[in-house]
Amino acid sequence: MKCVVMTSSVDKNLPVSPTVNGVGKKGAGSSYIDVEDSSSWEISQFSFPKQYQGFVEKVMLPHGLIVDRIERLAQDIVTDVFELESTPQTDVVTPRLTWEQVANSKHHTALNHPRLHVLCILKGGYKFFSDLMDCITRLIRSIGLIASVSVDFIRVKSYMNDQSTGKVNIIGGDVLESLEGKTVLVVEDLIDTGRTMETLLNTLKDYKPARLLVACLLLKNTDKRKSGELKYWPDFLGFKIPDHFIVGYATDYNEFFRDLHHICIVNDAGKEYFKQQVPAEDAQTA
Repeated sequence: MKCVVMTSSVDKNLPVSPTVNGVGKKGAGSSYIDVEDSSSWEISQFSFPKQYQGFVEKVMLPHGLIVDRIERLAQDIVTDVFELESTPQTDVVTPRLTWEQVANSKHHTALNHPRLHVLCILKGGYKFFSDLMDCITRLIRSIGLIASVSVDFIRVKSYMNDQSTGKVNIIGGDVLESLEGKTVLVVEDLIDTGRTMETLLNTLKDYKPARLLVACLLLKNTDKRKSGELKYWPDFLGFKIPDHFIVGYATDYNEFFRDLHHICIVNDAGKEYFKQQVPAEDAQTA
C-alpha cells in the first residue's frame, strides 16, 4: 500500500503534505502530515451516516488517509523501539534479529528480549490505539521479531491545583510499578496544549520506565503553538491540524460522533443539536 507521507515530492493539488516538525529530533518520530487550514472535503464525497448529515461542516481527514498514516506510524514505532535498521531507499526494516542482538538490546530489562508496554488513554484514544496495535503486532510477526508487547488502559484527570503539585490523577491501569525497566508508549488521540500530557509524563517517570514515548494521532496547531509559547511535541505524530472543533474516529462531542469513521469539523448546528441538556431541576439554578 502506498503511503503518502514518505514521498520525496509533493503534488501541489493535494490538501495535505509531508513536513518535519522542526524540533530537531532525529529518528522516525520527526515527521508528520501538516494539514492546512483550507484543506477539507465535502461530506457528499464520502459514505456518510445520515444521523450526522447537516451537523458537520467538512471532512478534515478521510478514514482511509487515517488508516494509511497509522500503518506508517506503526512502522516508525517498531523501528525505533526495537532498534531496527532501515534504509531511505527501500524504507524496509531489518527482516530478523539474531537472539544475541535481541538479548543485548538497550532500554529493556527483566526478560532477554525487548519489552514494549503500551498505555492507551481513554476514551478518545481507543480507536487509534486499536488500529495502531493491530499494525504493530502484524508488523512484529511479519519480520519475525522476538518481542513482548503488553497493554493497559488509563484515564487521566488533572487535579485542580495540578500546576502547583505537578501531578495528575491516573484512573484505572494495573500496578504502575510494573512500568519499571520497560519501554512505555503512551497512546493519545488528540493533544491541544500538551500541558496535561507533560504532567502525565512527569508522573510516569516516577515509576522508572527505561524509555517513555508518546504516539499521538492529532496535534492542534493553535495560535499559542504557532507563536512558540507551546513547545510540546509527541515522539510520533500522525497529523498537525488546524485549531477547529473536530469529531469522529472516536473523538466525541458530548459522547456523540465517536462512531463516525472520518475526522470532521462539527458545525454550529451540530453543537446546538447535541449539546448537553441541563436537567430540569437544575435549570433554574444553572
